[in-house]
Amino acid sequence: MIRELKLVDFRNFESKKINELTEKNFIIWENGKWKTNILEALSLLGNNSIGNISIENLVKKSKNNFYIEYLDDQIGSVGISFDAEKKKKNYRINGKNVTKKKFLEVTYKCVIFSPQEMNLMYLSPSLRRDFLDKILINSYPEYSDALKEYKKITTSRNKFLKSIAEWKSKVEDLEFWNKSFINIAEKIYQYRFPLGEYFSSHISTAREYFSGKVEHIDFQYISKVDKNNIAQDIKNYLDKNIQRDIILGKTAIWPHVDDFKIVADWIDITQYASRGETKSVIIWLKMLETVFVEKRDNKKPILLIDDLMSELDESHKQMLTKKLKYYQTFISSIEILEEKNNIML
Repeated sequence: MIRELKLVDFRNFESKKINELTEKNFIIWENGKWKTNILEALSLLGNNSIGNISIENLVKKSKNNFYIEYLDDQIGSVGISFDAEKKKKNYRINGKNVTKKKFLEVTYKCVIFSPQEMNLMYLSPSLRRDFLDKILINSYPEYSDALKEYKKITTSRNKFLKSIAEWKSKVEDLEFWNKSFINIAEKIYQYRFPLGEYFSSHISTAREYFSGKVEHIDFQYISKVDKNNIAQDIKNYLDKNIQRDIILGKTAIWPHVDDFKIVADWIDITQYASRGETKSVIIWLKMLETVFVEKRDNKKPILLIDDLMSELDESHKQMLTKKLKYYQTFISSIEILEEKNNIML
């Protein structure tokens, strides 16, 4: 368990030490008073990001570097420093520099709950893909490298398609990029499909949030790829649609255009359920994410809940807090929610 957090020249904090942390911790401040910055530090220490802010912008203005550190019951001190001039991170465990690999082996994982995610099912497919990819990056460090490679190869293939359209390259030379694309896309699916199957096999328990109105609920990963025949399916598509790809100048299908949906009694939840019921299912999806990360890492993640409570009615607050007792949790809020728990002002 995290017992202490230290911030030096991080965002608005010149020097901040927060100690006597407990299982449930509230960060109580008015809006615009830097509550999220504390969660940002915690997420960074957990190899995640609550605000997707570039690391250079996390350094306090007029300073050249920051240092953040937490004290754990079993591990000791774990910290990250960043030098803005050198654009370099350094990782430390108990005062000694370590590699990023060693840092990731030691530090905790974190699951982030945000108000934006409560609209996940109503927003664009790209955000739902990002939701899945963030879970996989959090659980499998190597997935981040695979995703970067996938984007790099897809971009290169798209450039080559445009070059063919401009008569600067030959169609037969596209074979190299097709093979590279098939290999890396297959690798992405080898992570994505099992995650989709995990959600599909566990989402059924969310029926309880529909007061008996729903008999069946399911998570459906949407792809044109057969999970049992990935490479051949992709090759068949590329061969069949090569002229369309050349005209469009882009790779028009596969992992970067996939989606998922949740259906209740075989109807898309956004068409079937109320906003409140949909919100309940999303909260349950986040709790399933928490369990997935825990099982993969073989230890409990911490939960970071950023200004979400103000978005929830009393029934949803109770639903969420009921689940929180199993994990160390940090909750930012503009109001005091529980007097008996640790509160940071």
